[in-house]
Amino acid sequence: MNDGIAAGSAERLALAQRIDRFVRGLERARRAPNRRESYHLIAALRCLQDGLFEAGQAAMADADQVAPLPPEAAARLESDRTVAAADLRALLDAIMAGRT
Repeated sequence: MNDGIAAGSAERLALAQRIDRFVRGLERARRAPNRRESYHLIAALRCLQDGLFEAGQAAMADADQVAPLPPEAAARLESDRTVAAADLRALLDAIMAGRT
């Protein structure tokens, strides 16, 4: 059982670090993520929160590649709104602190 917990913790940390690196890049560039990056980052943060680490890694790969939005997401108005890097940082910190 300890191996499963340790593996889950390692996967959680790996995903959190990957998200952190991406957000730090945005902060260094002093820019907000574009529409696609924003969508995939939010998806990765939700996966981190829900313990879906493999899906979170896939979402981060999509963010890195600026992959297109899924058709159902592209049609929604909220997908036109981007999120500030500071807001992404705050959300990541809250998830890691267990406040969400």
